[in-house]
Amino acid sequence: RKCKGHIPAAMGKKGKAPAPEVEPEEVATEPTAGGWTCAECEYEHLEEEAESAECVACGVERPPQEAGRFAGYKVGLVLECEDISAKLKGIKVDVGEGEDAALKIVTNAGNVKEGCRVVVATIGATVELKGEEVVVSRAVVGGKPSEGMLCDAPML
Repeated sequence: RKCKGHIPAAMGKKGKAPAPEVEPEEVATEPTAGGWTCAECEYEHLEEEAESAECVACGVERPPQEAGRFAGYKVGLVLECEDISAKLKGIKVDVGEGEDAALKIVTNAGNVKEGCRVVVATIGATVELKGEEVVVSRAVVGGKPSEGMLCDAPML
């Protein structure tokens, strides 16, 4: 028997419970490709907008980012390469601050040549060498000043 005004429910299906509201965190999250996501409005800033100090969508100030494990690491382009000795090379690396601000680094990496892209640990960065953490500082290597260190895969 059917009741007047009764609507039968679909068999086996229940309505979804509403999602609980979550307070946004106060840290900027990083999506892929170097951008960040606003914690207030969840707008995803692309790489081109990543340098902005505030959210483009809602105007909220970007929260400070925590310095991660790779703080002080940069990708550079080898501009010049000269042999210093049988094992050492002096290279000039542009790390994105222009050719005038290129770093001069002394390395024993035999596979480095002009036009190569390299990972550079700049002064103040922490690298892992033979299981120990070492802070990169200015040094004189082979009689030449070195303003950073090239990193290979095990260092990363």
